[in-house]
Amino acid sequence: MKKWISIMLCFILCLGLENKVLAADYNEYVDGSYLTNDDSSEVTVGATTRGVYLGSGSSTINKQGTGKIGAGGNTVGRKVVDKISVVVQVERLVGGYWRTYGSAWTATNYNSAYVSTSKVKTVPTGYYYRVVCTHYANSDVSYSFTNGIYI
Repeated sequence: MKKWISIMLCFILCLGLENKVLAADYNEYVDGSYLTNDDSSEVTVGATTRGVYLGSGSSTINKQGTGKIGAGGNTVGRKVVDKISVVVQVERLVGGYWRTYGSAWTATNYNSAYVSTSKVKTVPTGYYYRVVCTHYANSDVSYSFTNGIYI
């Protein structure tokens, strides 16, 4: 009987450990972004289905050292357009919601098919951060955002 109880306890313990390992393999998902401990995240989105000018857009975030992140984005047109832009915004996860952190910035090119911008920003540690970009090519608009990385 003691042997049977020992086997059952061992089995239950193993199941509990397996569930913890499986849970650790899945990252939390908040408003479209996985929360990760990765050093960087980059996401590229295609054009809007009705768009004729916008080709794609990317958002990127990466660790640049203690309390520093690199943040940026780019917009690619399907062809040379009159005006192509990318607006970059850093967001921080606070209380389970993504909140704007700092000021957004914009990069614009004229008579071009490409625009890109990036900055290194100092941020408080102990939070998840992501980058959200708005992409414009003439009248076409699209959005992209990265996963959250822990700083």
